[in-house]
Amino acid sequence: MRTARAVFMGGAIVAATALMGCQSPRYEMNWNRMHLGMTRDEVTGALGEPSSSYVPPPAAVVKPGTPSTQAPSPLRGERWQYGDTLSSFATRAVYPDEADERAWCVFFGPDGKVSGFRPPSWADAKRSEPAP
Repeated sequence: MRTARAVFMGGAIVAATALMGCQSPRYEMNWNRMHLGMTRDEVTGALGEPSSSYVPPPAAVVKPGTPSTQAPSPLRGERWQYGDTLSSFATRAVYPDEADERAWCVFFGPDGKVSGFRPPSWADAKRSEPAP
């Protein structure tokens, strides 16, 4: 009897997981809610927690008369990415300051508010495909 219950419960868990996989992720479903000037809390409320984030290093302090070996930080502040894959994580490890074109990206300005956002390249391509 216990074995039958364990098999049933295992099957139910597998079925529920499969059905959940059919739904679009929250960030993809709510992407149309994004707009410039949103706060981090508003973005989290709409899209959930990011799968990764990047904070640029502080600008280099250069003393007069000494060469700088560091490039100044980008004008943008923190970047949040959604829908990262193993491949995008690997790319980010090599090029941390570049936003991966395969992930949904939200850019924050120095004031902590959304200064830009973009869907992944595959989502743009999917939208431009003619309807069947």
